Amino acid sequence: MSAARQPVLLNLGCGRRRHPAWTNADLVPATPEVLRVDLREPLPFGNGEFDGVYASHVLEHLSPARGRRLVAEIRRILKPGGTVRLVVPDLEALCRRYLLELERAARGEAGANERHAWMTIELIDQMTRVRSGGLMLRWWRRDPVPAEDLVVERLGAEARDGLAWVRRRRAEAGAEGREKALDAKTWLEESEPSAEEQTAFRMTGEAHRWMYDRVSLSQLLQGEGFAEPAVRTAHESRIEGWGEYLLDADAQGRPHKPDSLFVEAIA
Repeated sequence: MSAARQPVLLNLGCGRRRHPAWTNADLVPATPEVLRVDLREPLPFGNGEFDGVYASHVLEHLSPARGRRLVAEIRRILKPGGTVRLVVPDLEALCRRYLLELERAARGEAGANERHAWMTIELIDQMTRVRSGGLMLRWWRRDPVPAEDLVVERLGAEARDGLAWVRRRRAEAGAEGREKALDAKTWLEESEPSAEEQTAFRMTGEAHRWMYDRVSLSQLLQGEGFAEPAVRTAHESRIEGWGEYLLDADAQGRPHKPDSLFVEAIA
């Protein structure tokens, strides 16, 4: 009896979250095993080459036109019946939480002003920042960090790791170092980068170019020939053995990025 064929899987824009059972690709490979692939260009793979394609927090860094071209390329390289899994910041959930914290602040609830301020930053900063880290990083440099529980609830490992990095830098710098905590009056005060510096930053790909919700992402997939788009959780997928790869959740079952929307569709 022959062994079952192992699925051929592709992780696009993998960053540092990858698995050896997958072909891992990124614009700036973190290790020699990661393929260098520019997602703004046609993908360097053959038609119908993969059983599954996964791209987490990639699409929002592309313009709508380039995002559509990437989805079309994913459709081309998937086998008939193959699965695409796209993960993006969830615009709907973000807006709903912003409105909730807005209403709480308007009622004068304790701590609500800080929570509303954070949700405003989370909604806007990734689209408008002109330097790396933006206002999110400056918020994390405050001591104590306002609404820290909400920040960690929303961003998960990204926030936990980011806050630990800021605090480690501060501790290493010492009392006279440059990594001093920002206070409530000074955290917004910073010099504006030059036009050239802002242009160079926008070319790095850090800033978001678009956002999606469950309707717009499903429509994008259907428009490029995918069928049966469906919202998933971090733990469920049509991709066989999904839970073993720990790509969307850690070994304790915590989503890496709780602010995410997970959508799959069939080629």
